[in-house]
Amino acid sequence: MRGRRSLGYEFATEREARDSAAELDRRFSAEELAGLRVYRIRWSGNYLVEAVFPEGVSERRLEDARALLGELGRPVHPEDLEDYKRATGTGFELPGWLRRFLGQ
Repeated sequence: MRGRRSLGYEFATEREARDSAAELDRRFSAEELAGLRVYRIRWSGNYLVEAVFPEGVSERRLEDARALLGELGRPVHPEDLEDYKRATGTGFELPGWLRRFLGQ
């Protein structure tokens, strides 16, 4: 996802995660918010909201998103977010071994 930026926030309950994601969706236009997903973290029982912003979204708008998600959620380090998506197969790319196998 070249040029896109992802924010990940962890929430204690599904309701908190879904309410925060819905509020983010209401406050940001389709041009500002490229993707929004809620994941259940199996090993902890918590929930994760991933918000993806396209290239060109201002730092101010990213700060607005961080503030909104941070009201109830805890920020997730970008590498931890990628690790979670890789471990659960929910990322947007094929795993590296499969890409190599297919010659991509």
